[in-house]
Amino acid sequence: MKNMEIPVRRKLGLNLLRTFNWSYDQSQLFFAHYELTSQQYNVLKILHTAAHALSTSEILEQMEEKNAGVSRLVDRLVAKELVTKVPNPSDKRLVAVSITSTGLERLKKVDRNLDKLDHVYAALDDHEVTQLNRLLEKIRTTPPLFR
Repeated sequence: MKNMEIPVRRKLGLNLLRTFNWSYDQSQLFFAHYELTSQQYNVLKILHTAAHALSTSEILEQMEEKNAGVSRLVDRLVAKELVTKVPNPSDKRLVAVSITSTGLERLKKVDRNLDKLDHVYAALDDHEVTQLNRLLEKIRTTPPLFR
């Protein structure tokens, strides 16, 4: 059997996937120092910037990383005393989620050190980062193949 060369665009897809997985793993290691996951940090950030308590569906709408298990995510944050959830009096299936003072302190601690996470991209200079961002955004302008 002849050794077949992988088409360049398929190679790009594999490279994007490998790079995403590597950088994601690095971010999870960073957030683990604060006893959080990147998703939990994202929820704390959303709640901190919200003008009022949010439902789990409102949190999900704003998440960068869509996670169908947002209720479990919130429950883990409740167990860590970083958020509270209060049942809606008119519909017990709905809850209002708010960040606690402990959650706010943890968020501030992470935010003070978030620039350390940028080290993941240290192999690139600022011009290369700008260029890569532009190229990645350009890829996302391609009309979707499947709906």
